[in-house]
Amino acid sequence: MSKQSPLTRAQRRSRRGEPAAEGVYGVDTEDAGASSWTGRYLMWARSPQHAAERIRDAGFHRRRTEASWDPTRLPPQALPDQLHAETAAWFRSRLDDDGWTPWQTLPADYRHPPQGLAAVDPSLR
Repeated sequence: MSKQSPLTRAQRRSRRGEPAAEGVYGVDTEDAGASSWTGRYLMWARSPQHAAERIRDAGFHRRRTEASWDPTRLPPQALPDQLHAETAAWFRSRLDDDGWTPWQTLPADYRHPPQGLAAVDPSLR
């Protein structure tokens, strides 16, 4: 008998009958532009792997992440109306002294600025 390689996550999921989780994903992370230094960033992804790739490509780091969101655990705040499968954009809301700001649409290729740049956010220039 030959030794079988371990099953991939997708293979285990298909055996259990779990569909790939398409939906809303995002993070609450450090945001120098918010008075509380916290920003909420959401986007639509086809699967957890796609979401992880987009989060990594946007420059979000685990050590600076305060919360993670996925289709099974959504933020308590109302989601943006434009956030659906046909949208590749990111959406941002910041926690300020008066609560969460309205959602702002960011480009699909959004890059989160490193915290070393303090309050300078290149997406707003």
